[in-house]
Amino acid sequence: MITMLFLLAKAVFTTNEKGELIAQAPAPEADPSPAAPELPPGDYGMMFVKMFLSLIALVALLGITVWFLRRLINQRMQKRGGGQLIHILERRAISPKTMLYLVQVENQKVLLAESHLEVRRLHTMPDATPLHEESPQ
Repeated sequence: MITMLFLLAKAVFTTNEKGELIAQAPAPEADPSPAAPELPPGDYGMMFVKMFLSLIALVALLGITVWFLRRLINQRMQKRGGGQLIHILERRAISPKTMLYLVQVENQKVLLAESHLEVRRLHTMPDATPLHEESPQ
C-alpha cells in the first residue's frame, strides 16, 4: 500500500533542481469525441495516377490474354482441318427451307440440294468442267 501511495505521489509530484516537491500540471484530458484520423501526407494525384495505370495494365493484360487464346484456338482448328477433302465452294438459298450447295470433294465438284426432308445429289462434274456451261438452243 505504501508503494502504491509512493507511485501515486510520484505521478502527481516531481522534484525540481533544489530537490523540492512541486505539483505537476494535470495532463490535458482526452477529447471524448473521436477525432478523425490524420491522413498521411502524400500526393493524392500521384496515387490516382498509379491506380489508373494499374487499371490500364490489367485491362491490357486481359486483352493480350484473349488475343493469345483466340490465336491458339484458330491455329489448332487449322491444324485439325488442314487435310480436309471436302470444301463448300458456294451455297444459295432456293427457298426458306431449301438450299443448294456446290461442294468440292477431292477432284470432283458436286451440286447438292438440301431440304428439311433430305439431301440429294443433283449433279457431279469433274474439276476441269467449267461452272457456267451454256446450254444448246
